[in-house]
Amino acid sequence: MLDYTFTEEQDLFREAVHEWLSKNLTLEQVRQNDTNHELPKKLIKGLGDLGLLCLTLPEEDGGSDADWVTATIGAEELGYADLSVATPVFYLVQASWGYVINKLASETVKEKYIRRAGTGNGFLGIGVTEPGGGSDVAGFKTNFMPHKDGGWNVNGEKCYISGTAEAVDVDGGYFVSGFTKREAGHRGMTAAFVPLNWEGVEITKRFENMGRMAISTGGFQMTDVHMPEEYQLGETNRGFYHTMEGFDAARVLVSASCIGASQRGLEIGSDYIKEGEAVG
Repeated sequence: MLDYTFTEEQDLFREAVHEWLSKNLTLEQVRQNDTNHELPKKLIKGLGDLGLLCLTLPEEDGGSDADWVTATIGAEELGYADLSVATPVFYLVQASWGYVINKLASETVKEKYIRRAGTGNGFLGIGVTEPGGGSDVAGFKTNFMPHKDGGWNVNGEKCYISGTAEAVDVDGGYFVSGFTKREAGHRGMTAAFVPLNWEGVEITKRFENMGRMAISTGGFQMTDVHMPEEYQLGETNRGFYHTMEGFDAARVLVSASCIGASQRGLEIGSDYIKEGEAVG
């Protein structure tokens, strides 16, 4: 029989995260962050100091080498603290997609971009959604064509992407996949890490989200972006499967964040009902 009991270490982790968030991310602070359209740098640094950012990555690459149950506990507590799920999104894209990026990345990408993300001085995001096709990976329009100097020439557009402003601010980047052999269908896709501050990458508009404005949601256009070989993630023509691995990891943490937010919402509603006075 499976034992679903949390370990002592996991219980202590939950208590520490809950206590820190209760002091540093109050409901009033969540409202203020949403109004100001930003996650304060002090908050991001605190998450990094607590070991929450990129916590599923190995310690040598800036993470905490945490297991996925622990990562899920972190997501649930962040959702409980921030009902807008802005902070949970900042956390979970790096815990899930950052894990996949790090697993597939070259030493060059790890040294330049990954290892500083765990302190809040970098950002590892996911650039999947495209205009007109959403997250239908096999229907992407993005193309990777061979570049004359080696690597790939990348053209395409991503939209409704979380954290674009934050990524630009700290010179971060995104997991991106596209077609290297379109006639092969989903078996002809390759993945890459694309820094947003590269030449040929243009940030498009920031979207107005109802209730989740503290973290940016935008897009980026890639026009003849030269991607050197060391920025490719994993094997050529295996990008579809690498993308699916990222989805598998992210959906667990998304679900946990929603459970935390739902629990907090239920408690707030219950308290309101108990304290309210009947009229008439």
